[in-house]
This record gives sequence, C-alpha cells and structure tokens, in this order.
Amino acid sequence: MNELNHYAISRILGSDVKAIGGARFGGFGLLRSAAEALKTRTPSGRLSDECSESPSLNDDRLIVQAFEDVRDGAAPDRILWDKKLAGDFKRRCRELALRFSSTALKKRLLNVRKNSPRYAKHGIVILPTTKHEPHPSVVPQYAHAIEFALVRLRYRYGASIDDILLDDEMGEKFEELALSMAPALSASEVRLGALYIRKTRHFAKKDLTAFQALDPREIANDWSQPIYLTNALEVVVPSTPGLIEVREDGRSLYVSRTENVAPAVSEIQTGKPFEIMSGPFWSPNPDRISVRFIAGEKIHGTAAHKWELRLIASNEPVFNWPIRKVA
Repeated sequence: MNELNHYAISRILGSDVKAIGGARFGGFGLLRSAAEALKTRTPSGRLSDECSESPSLNDDRLIVQAFEDVRDGAAPDRILWDKKLAGDFKRRCRELALRFSSTALKKRLLNVRKNSPRYAKHGIVILPTTKHEPHPSVVPQYAHAIEFALVRLRYRYGASIDDILLDDEMGEKFEELALSMAPALSASEVRLGALYIRKTRHFAKKDLTAFQALDPREIANDWSQPIYLTNALEVVVPSTPGLIEVREDGRSLYVSRTENVAPAVSEIQTGKPFEIMSGPFWSPNPDRISVRFIAGEKIHGTAAHKWELRLIASNEPVFNWPIRKVA
C-alpha cells in the first residue's frame, strides 16, 4: 500500500501545511515543541460571536476612521500598551457598527499600518503620527518579570508578543504575571517592556557574519563564580551594568543584560521569579539553580547587549524569548 500523501490530502480539504521547529527531548523540549505547534493554529477569538465574517475593505476604512477619531496624534502601535486609547478605539468602532472582536479590530488597524501602500490604493490611509512621547525602558531592571511572563504564555498558547498584547484575555494574564513579580510597575510599563523585547530580540541578515563571529567561548573565563540560590552571597557583586546568566546544572535558564548587576542578582537569588514558571514540567530546586555575571558595558570590546543576543541564540535559554533573524 502506498504511503499517504498528507500534503495532497490537505490541499483537497483546503487546509494549509505549516512548518514548525524540530522536536526536542525532555520536559522543556516538549513545551517548546508544543509552542511551535500551537503557533500554527488560528488564534481563538479572532472574531466575536457577533460577526462570523472577515472584515471587508469598507470595514477596514471604518476601523481607520474610528482610530483617527480618537487617536489625538498617537501612533497606531500605542493601542498595544495604552489601554485607555484601546478602549476609546473599541468604543468608537462600536458606534460605527463594527461588530468584530476587540482583538480583531486592533489586528486590522495594525495590518493597515504594516501594509500602507496596498491600502492607500483603496484610499485607506492612516495619517502621520504627531504625538511622540519617549518612554524610558524598564526592561534592564525588570527584564526577568516581563520576559518570564511572556515566555510562560508562549509555552501555553504558542503566542507571539503581539498576540499577547492584542488579545484582551492574554494581555490581562500577562500583566497579572509580570506585576506579581514587579508590583512597582504599571500595566503600561510592563506592556512597553514587552514591546522593547519584541523590537530588540532579532538581528538583521546583513549582520549575520558579525553576529556569528561572537564566540561564547571567548568570555567563558570572564564569568563570576556561580552563586547558588541556597548559598549566602559570598561573591562581591558590583553595582554596574553587565550580563547575568541563570543556570540549572549544565542548562542555561536565562540570560539578560542589566543596568545594575547587584539588584538583579539579589532578586534572582530570592527564587521568587521562578515561581510563575513552576509546574508539571519543572519545579525549581534552589540547590541546583545558580546565577553568575560579567560586569561592564562592554565585554572584550563588544557591547553587552550584543553578547546577550548571541548567548540567547547559541544557548537557547529556557526562559528567554527566542532570537529571530530578519531580512
């Protein structure tokens, strides 16, 4: 009997065949494989129960009109972190009789922004942004809180950062998780931190050669002695920028550049950041988890943030958002 041609069957049924990352072994390997498979699903809640149809060009025109009516010069991406603007946008959409879900409305707006030339041919144009408000990043100090929350949802739903911020339910869960570790932050700050991670966790194709030239073995002897969660803090930890890495036995759990090594190490040594990652696949054991660091804005003449990206790409730490290559 001939083998089944699953691709041909999929074409007949009108479905798509989507590639996913390779399978991995172990508890965390299973989580990563599951996250890859989940990414191929159509996100639940794409459209509300009120409307079972996909938005038309006229719907897109009304969506853009609704945003223009409430934006007050703000950038379209602001709906990802400014919950008041997102709420005003949804309310105005409802007034224009748009019955799609809040998630779908925000996705369509950003789709118009990302494909502006195509929509401009149909007279659908988002006006230029006139309000620019710089926001200092909270990631260097609270990176673990933001990233652990994002990664947990990635494993659970196979969601991208945009998916997490666009979906009302996942967005609320992300805030809850992040703020449980960093209660001093606001919902807007943790959302801005998520966007910072999304925008910085990649390298351009033209930089591939230089990126690969960074060899983690070059800095192997620069790391401090490991500080285990159960031990008293015997290593002198400097209050300077640098890199930190959390390890469990021989496995990398987390890598981050930080503006201040001392409080970052101190926070990790409490073990609290790992509580939200605990579950059936992994239970944190303080006797096996350690943190180490390298102090300095530059390491062997290269900026610490570049080493951060290189170590995440090469070591694939369990609790880091993955690095992607862009054209």
